[in-house]
Amino acid sequence: MFARKLTVFIAIICISLLCFLPSALAAGEPNETVVVNILTVNDFHGALSESGKNPGMAKLAAFLKAEVAKNPTGTIIVSAGDMFQGTPESNMLYGKPVVQAMNEIGFSAMAIGNHEFDWGTQVLRERIAQSSFPYLAANIIDKATGQVVSFVKPYVIVEKNGLKIAIIGLATPETAYKTSPKYSKNYIFADPAQTVTQRIPELKQQGADIIIVLSHLGSEVEPLTRQVTGEAADLARAVTTIDAIISGHTHQKVSGAVNSVPIIQAGYNGRAVGNLCLTFSKKDKQVVAAESNVIELAAANLVADPAVKEIVDKVQEEVAPMKNKVLGHTVSELKHEKYSHSVLGQWVTDSMRQRVKADIAFENGGGLRASIPAGAITLGSLYQVVPFDNTLITVELTGKQIMEVLEHGIDNQQIGMVQFSGLRVEYDKTLPDGKRITKVTLTDGSHLSLTKLYKVVTNDFLAQGGDGFTTFSQGKHLIDTQLPLRDCLLEAVTKTKVINATVDKRFIEVMPVNTVNRLAA
Repeated sequence: MFARKLTVFIAIICISLLCFLPSALAAGEPNETVVVNILTVNDFHGALSESGKNPGMAKLAAFLKAEVAKNPTGTIIVSAGDMFQGTPESNMLYGKPVVQAMNEIGFSAMAIGNHEFDWGTQVLRERIAQSSFPYLAANIIDKATGQVVSFVKPYVIVEKNGLKIAIIGLATPETAYKTSPKYSKNYIFADPAQTVTQRIPELKQQGADIIIVLSHLGSEVEPLTRQVTGEAADLARAVTTIDAIISGHTHQKVSGAVNSVPIIQAGYNGRAVGNLCLTFSKKDKQVVAAESNVIELAAANLVADPAVKEIVDKVQEEVAPMKNKVLGHTVSELKHEKYSHSVLGQWVTDSMRQRVKADIAFENGGGLRASIPAGAITLGSLYQVVPFDNTLITVELTGKQIMEVLEHGIDNQQIGMVQFSGLRVEYDKTLPDGKRITKVTLTDGSHLSLTKLYKVVTNDFLAQGGDGFTTFSQGKHLIDTQLPLRDCLLEAVTKTKVINATVDKRFIEVMPVNTVNRLAA
């Protein structure tokens, strides 16, 4: 495999001359080398329309088609997952227009992201049936059969410029707790390294010249060392017989290598495209050069692709009456921060608690996806804030169980900060896990009793154990109200008309005594 034998050249500024001019290379060195380009997109999240830094699908399509034209017989376009959920245009139509555009662009394969399960497996099956390309996930195993789930393929072999390129798909194992358990409970998200290792002999037997992992595994670049870390890096360390890893999930721009295995991720919302450029010897089909690039799309310099623009325009026209309906106004921005308490999180949980007359409300930080700017609040705004179709769940928990929820949800870098209403919490993050909460009082000033039962409202994702919150399912009298969280917020806006929310001090980090003493000295 070339990964052990080559030096991987990393660049983020432009595609190399080899990648730009494969025909010129062939003319200069006839029958010597051939170039294959793999263009990557990940975490598009339904960003069909141009907005801010998002170029929109029509301009993304123009860029991808232009790149294919430079090497028409040697270019593959793939997605590393999470393509549909995230905007009113896509959510209201359950991702249909995104697939329409991907079909028009000519994608060759797509990995399954955790958000592909957001609308259930039936909707996912419908999107797969609509698609002209396969969906790949070799590590999603049906518990009933012990085999890869029937609606995806484990891999696909694509032939380009005389080379057989095996593309094996992987979902992130985090899908098990980062999607609603009611949609994932029947599946095992198997270990990526074991899965790939088991498939390699099969791929080689089918004549694969190289093996590319198309995954929704996360990756990051350490700011100081510039080393690639995360799930994709772990895979590269564990399996050295793969030739490259295409990553997603963490919304990062990554272009690097681990164990000489290139790892690439292209940000999110179509703002960038990854280009894995491989130059092969035609004689022995060995890679003689490998280069990974992340190209940022300057939307102003792109002209929208007419065919995809027509798709997007039609969708915008279809959803505009619903999306642009003004429900109310907010005096100031309802800003959300996933990893801290926010004015948006407080307003959302206050609305939940008041709607069902609960003592306490909890919402996961990752369940809120956008802030609401000052001014008009539209239905489209609420779709951006809560793109998931979660419903409100009521349950009775003891004070001790509420403490467990708080302990799991504070300062948790994997899932974000739990948002809540009905409590005032003091915590010391320097204390050991399980003992960080130092004081909890309710809104009436009374102390939380560890033995008393309290009425709690949360969403169905958390109630079923999402983000690792296993406590809710252990409570008493768990009831699904069938009221969507989005509708709860819609009612709150239309009832209030004008929201004037501010952050209150319901979540307070206390300083340890020794730190206070040092500061006083």
